[in-house]
Amino acid sequence: MCSHTHTHHRSNDDHSYPEQLGVPHSHRRDFLQLLGRSLAGASLLEAGFFRATVARAQSQGATERMFDIEKVADGVFAALAHPAAITNCNAAIFVNSDHLVVVDAHSKPSAAAALIAQIKRDVSTLPVRYLVNTHFHYDHTQGDPAYKKQGVKIIASEMTKRLIQEHSRNRLKDSLDGVAPMLDVLRKRLAKATAAADRNWCNDQIRQLQSYVTEMKAYAPELPDITFEKTYVLRDRAQELHLEFRGRAHTGSDVVVYSPQRRAVATGDMISGFLPAMGDGYPREWPASIDSVGQMESQFLLTGHGPVHRNHDRRIQLRNYIAELTGMVDAGKRAGKTSVDLQKTITVASLKSMQANGYAKYVSDNLNKFTVYLGNKTPLEDRLVGNVDAIYKNLDRA
Repeated sequence: MCSHTHTHHRSNDDHSYPEQLGVPHSHRRDFLQLLGRSLAGASLLEAGFFRATVARAQSQGATERMFDIEKVADGVFAALAHPAAITNCNAAIFVNSDHLVVVDAHSKPSAAAALIAQIKRDVSTLPVRYLVNTHFHYDHTQGDPAYKKQGVKIIASEMTKRLIQEHSRNRLKDSLDGVAPMLDVLRKRLAKATAAADRNWCNDQIRQLQSYVTEMKAYAPELPDITFEKTYVLRDRAQELHLEFRGRAHTGSDVVVYSPQRRAVATGDMISGFLPAMGDGYPREWPASIDSVGQMESQFLLTGHGPVHRNHDRRIQLRNYIAELTGMVDAGKRAGKTSVDLQKTITVASLKSMQANGYAKYVSDNLNKFTVYLGNKTPLEDRLVGNVDAIYKNLDRA
């Protein structure tokens, strides 16, 4: 049984696409036009081949262990995504009396299928009844078809549904177009590699990227079955799950999933163990949204990326980082400085929030552990540069 209330949301316009392997993507031609041209001359046999290839990729994914599943509390588990060439998000798993609720669905159906199989082995054989999309980004929604195939109902906010409709095909097109430069970087690195471990790593990343292209060529996004404006409650005798919009942050539609009985919150990417991707963000509003999550009576934060937070210390550090960096960028922009100027002067060392209680090391360690990076600096430095630019662009977005 579910209950919900409604409020009005304003639209969110995105300005950038998340980065993979340190190689940025940019918006290009509409994905539908490209797909239409590429399949217009395809025979039924060729179309069948595409479907069979995707099915094989999903079947292989179901047997591959792509996550570490960690018990957080009674009936609450976190699936922490292994580093991958195309990033997957974490998932939260809530065990109810006769079914499961999973939060977020990764970058491709085969990754979602892999987690579904792993949940059955390691958590519970109860069926997944609901999947929650915390926001519209590819690494949280492109696995939705694997759940839909099993009859799972997908829940999201009305705004997330709208943003999936508006942006998912172009974002997928961008990610597919971005594979070629990543392959080029990897092949150059492979040619210079002398150690067997380095060659094996490069070959595995190349395999992952090629598999992603093969699987996603014929991909069609799924839309949520159940939507709400601000609040939606899943009631069960084991625990209540409150799906709540707590304010604009990482996107214009971030939803958290709160179990008051277990004192646990699945935060999506509003809260992360990384420096956040801010291209679709609302930097002036984000800290207050994080504060709002802190007002919930919770102990455990199951984040969109990185480790589980077992207290609120890291949440507060992330909030302080976003607030401090936004203030510095705002002051620089009002002084007439360009984004490039600020990217040169705002460094990890210059941010008090990064120095407090080892936050810079914490974030750096998480990026090194949970992500794949092919840039020339460090993932921490590149993320900071990207955050400065995104805040500069998004300071005054409606």
